[in-house]
Amino acid sequence: MSSPGPATEEAGRDLAPAAAGPERFGPNSAEVSAFLDALGRLTAAQWRKVAAGRRSAAALVRDPTVQAADAIRFMLRGAPNGGDPPSEPSSNLALALAGPLEQRSDDEVIATWQAASALARRRQLAALTFAAHYMPFAGVIPLVTVEEPIPSVELFTKALRWLGEPQWRSLARSWTLDREASAALLQAAMKTRAREAEESAALAALAVASKHLSRDAGWAAVKTAVHGSRVLTCRPELTTDQLTVLWAPLEEAIALRSLDEQPVTARSPAPVKASKKKVAVDAPPPAPKKKVAPRRGPQYGPNSSEVTAFIKAVPILTAIQWLRVMDRRQLVASVTRERSAQPATVVRACLAAIRGIRHLDLEARCNVFSAVERAAYALESKDHLTAEQAAEHYGLLSEVIPLEQVDAATFAGRLAELNPEEWVRLAGLAPAVDVAAVSPLVSAGDALADHLAERTDEEISVTWQALAALVSRHLLSPIKFAVSFAPFASGVTVVKPKSLSPHVQRYLTAVGRLSAHQCTLLAEPWLLADDVSSKLSSAVTDGGARAAEEAAALAALVTVPMRLTGDAGWGAAKTAAYGARVIACRGKLSADDLSALWKPLERAIPLASLEAPSKSKS
Repeated sequence: MSSPGPATEEAGRDLAPAAAGPERFGPNSAEVSAFLDALGRLTAAQWRKVAAGRRSAAALVRDPTVQAADAIRFMLRGAPNGGDPPSEPSSNLALALAGPLEQRSDDEVIATWQAASALARRRQLAALTFAAHYMPFAGVIPLVTVEEPIPSVELFTKALRWLGEPQWRSLARSWTLDREASAALLQAAMKTRAREAEESAALAALAVASKHLSRDAGWAAVKTAVHGSRVLTCRPELTTDQLTVLWAPLEEAIALRSLDEQPVTARSPAPVKASKKKVAVDAPPPAPKKKVAPRRGPQYGPNSSEVTAFIKAVPILTAIQWLRVMDRRQLVASVTRERSAQPATVVRACLAAIRGIRHLDLEARCNVFSAVERAAYALESKDHLTAEQAAEHYGLLSEVIPLEQVDAATFAGRLAELNPEEWVRLAGLAPAVDVAAVSPLVSAGDALADHLAERTDEEISVTWQALAALVSRHLLSPIKFAVSFAPFASGVTVVKPKSLSPHVQRYLTAVGRLSAHQCTLLAEPWLLADDVSSKLSSAVTDGGARAAEEAAALAALVTVPMRLTGDAGWGAAKTAAYGARVIACRGKLSADDLSALWKPLERAIPLASLEAPSKSKS
């Protein structure tokens, strides 16, 4: 048996029965109608994702049945451009798509027609053929599934997303199966419903393989991935020997044992020993002692309420809100030289570890998390370290994943393949860490790990940076916290306006309305006399000005970069944060001290402008 056939072949099995009555779009009209409804609600960002998916699929698929954009537009206008007229389902589909595709680009028109046509014949096409046509829309209009996914197949499709180029090249190698194993797989496939699993694996492989391989090699790797999903679906019907033979083409890239369901481990209660103490027959049984649970702090540390709000807000962000987050990240980056953001490869490794160690106790989870984070940084910096330094920082992970077999890009995928026994082994080797310091971030990351796994590299990097800053908010300076959290400031409120004095609120309004000239004035260098500076330091010892300074820094890091960039913008933002500290301590300063402290801001934001407006006399 060879790997599956070309992308345009018809399916030889799993044919759906013909509809009992006339259907508008054929036997799969319900799914096509849902697709058309969703098509009209796609945003500009989602259409860009469709066009990118179309280009990605085109790098692998050589499909001679693809029609040109002009021919499709003729059909949408009701003119078939020569040849036989289209069938009734096709003409109805063209009529339904005419409006949504009127202003779309050629790539979008071709991708939409292919996807809709394939969806109309979903059960009549081979799973791989259907996936090749529908892939551009898989991320924006998910397919309707009927059956519960098989856990091992879910793990397999997730593992495909994290494979590196060496693993994809191993999948692209040509392979054949002996006749006995091939026949066993075909017989088992007839007894199972493997189609949805094959579609899922094909879509996942098509989305990733093009990043590492192209044309024939990439297409061969995708077909091997689809074969793997079929094997996993038929696994209960196969013997151990047959399974080993059938999985051989994939074993080097994804070990079969890594796809076993992870058992839930629970500690068994300690055996009860018989008591040797004599008890009077008539004496009442002793009252059971109440177990006092050890006292723990808030789950997410001292800033638990704000972290909880952030965890609830991130999963429900819309596409437009994510675009706003990324825009604000770029604004902040234009004025700062921020180096605290973790690379996406490190964050993905941390998230993979968090998901893999959920069955361990809290102390073990913290130890393993810290070890994985350090190892991920070692791989990310491998080009700048000597072999000895890289091995030292990679540490105990080499006991399970040898350093020479992994790099920064593939590390998270290899972590996701580890089984519970391997995680327990790492927990036993990992050095102890301060659980109180590490556990808030581990718990917070656990709450977002599943959601972030599906986000882009830039999105998970900015989210993790904001989450880590929020967890450690009490340890960071206000401006440092604002740099990390500013992209999410409009979605999650961390400083309540009502908690600020009227003077501070008016100052924040002024910061939000800064002009380019005002920002230039704030960016000018300034220096305070020692005696004046010491008076401000004495006034802020109780921490009462922190909330105002954070709020001003968050506002400045959105407003200032739109007026100034580089060092000048950073200087203006720091001056704006300083102004909030001064105005928040106004009641503790004399008029002369306040005037001296306000000199760096006076020309941009006059102190008199922050006074309450006088009421006009009637």
